[in-house]
Order: sequence, then structure tokens, then C-alpha cells
Amino acid sequence: MKNGKRGMLFIKSGLIFISLLNILALASCSSTLSTRASRVRLISAMQAHQVESECEFLANVTGSYPRGGCCLCLGYPGCWTYNNNALNELLDHAAELGATHVFVNLGNNQELRGEAYRCAVCQDEYGMPDVSYCELPDGSRDKGFCQDADGNVKGQAHCEGAIGTNKKECEENCGEWVPAVDQKTCETWGFIWIPEAKSPEDCETRGSIWRPIAKDKVTCESKGGIWVINEDVLRRAPSPVKGKED
Repeated sequence: MKNGKRGMLFIKSGLIFISLLNILALASCSSTLSTRASRVRLISAMQAHQVESECEFLANVTGSYPRGGCCLCLGYPGCWTYNNNALNELLDHAAELGATHVFVNLGNNQELRGEAYRCAVCQDEYGMPDVSYCELPDGSRDKGFCQDADGNVKGQAHCEGAIGTNKKECEENCGEWVPAVDQKTCETWGFIWIPEAKSPEDCETRGSIWRPIAKDKVTCESKGGIWVINEDVLRRAPSPVKGKED
């Protein structure tokens, strides 16, 4: 009787030991989801149609986890770990491109493929879309300006009746913001219009830095903008199937 109990205890101990080995093996070959990848949303096939029509397609992305990369692959749990690692890599590749949503459309236990989309836009404080521009050494944005024959700037934007370096600050101090003169007015006055830099090359010749349109949250916020994700793209109800409308 005692030998029987010892035998059962030995079998249970052995099973526990094997289970622990499996857990350690899976943990050793399981990749960690990066912070940027965790912000990318997975979408279904039904949602993909809506995203495709309203968002910017970036690229096809892949994620893989090579055969033999894990010391053990015992049945379904081990193979699921491979698939999980491939998904983590795919999401990270999408995040690197600045994607906000991904539709995974092909794959197996070792490799996944999907479509990466950006459903977000960078806006300024007034809600206007971000644009490319040339940033002057003082941090301000390069703009076209008016000058006389001696190189003196004419018709600069300014605040009347109060102190303010921009429209918002001027109006908060009860002043009236007077915008800079445009090209037509400048030339009517008989002065010379100096256009803003329109390309990276023109910007560099002025000793300034070209700031392209922000394609991700970090770049957007560095330009003083607000990164706005299109939350409604996944909330809209799909269109009714033709022939089944109420």
C-alpha cells in the first residue's frame, strides 16, 4: 500500500516537473510586446473596409518567428507562442511606420502578414492640419515677408493696444491683432516680397531646419501640435448588405 502511494506521488511530481519545464521553455522563447506596438489596434475583416476608405494606407507589414527558435514546441500551446511572437513583431513593424491600425490577413504558425494604416492626423491649436515648413534658428516658422530696398522688414504682424507676440496672447490681453501684409499689398507699396522657403533645400540655404508633416505622435507634439486619432472609424455601423435593407 505504501509502495502504491509512493508511486503515485512520484508520478505527480514528475508531471509537475514536466509542466514547469514547458512553462519555462515557452517563457524563454516568448517575445515582449513593445510600448509602441501596444498602441496599434488590431481590426477585423469587417472593420478593414471602413478603415481602408477613411485612413491612409502605409504599407504591408510582416512578422515572423523562425522554426527552431524555441527549445520546445509541445503541441498547440508551443505553436501558439510562435504565432504570438510573430504578431508582436508585426505590430512593432507597423508602429515603426507610424500606423495606428493593422489588419492581419495572412499567416501561419511562423509568419503573419497584414496591412498597416494611419487613422490619425496632427493638428495645430486651431484644429488645422499640420503642414511642412521651414523653422528659423529662433524656433519660429519661416513665412513670406515684405522688405524695402535697404532690407528693412515692412508690415510685420503685431498687437495693437496691448502686449502680445501672437494672436491668442494679444486677444487675451484685450488687444487687436494686426496680421502681416500679404504679397499683393507689399508690392502695391513698392516693396520687395521675400517668399517663404518651400523645400528642404531652400530652407537649408537660410541656415534653418525643415520640419516635414508629422507622421507620428512624438513628432507632432515636438512641433507643438495635437495628435488626433480617428476614434469614430471603428464605431460606425457597417453598411447594410444589398437586398437586406429594412
